Amino acid sequence: MTAEEALYRRAIRLTTVIVVAIGAIGAGVAWALAGTAGAVAALVGAAVAALGAIPTQAAMLVGHRKPPHVMAGIVAFSWLGKMLVIIIALLVLQGVESFHRGAFAATAVTGIVASLVVDVATLRKARIPYADPGT
Repeated sequence: MTAEEALYRRAIRLTTVIVVAIGAIGAGVAWALAGTAGAVAALVGAAVAALGAIPTQAAMLVGHRKPPHVMAGIVAFSWLGKMLVIIIALLVLQGVESFHRGAFAATAVTGIVASLVVDVATLRKARIPYADPGT
């Protein structure tokens, strides 16, 4: 396993742990404030946050050994796929009367920001060259 693979795997693991923790804490707080509907909405928000973060990290893990144009395609299509799923989920959830939008938004935004912090912190510590030696 290369250092770059280890980096992407670490980011996926850390993001998963953080999003699960945010989901559990968010569901507990939302349940206390808004009941079962709030807890369910918070869990859905955590799932959306995971869907927003982990596919990109997984695409980087899969594509980092590929030529730049192939890696860009993998990342772009993973982004497009997750955006389509998120948009469809939001359209479906829009019609659910008992869905607590505040709990959903708070948990989803917190999870997405946390995953961004993981990405930035992990990549800052990395020693990944961005130039080929001898070129």
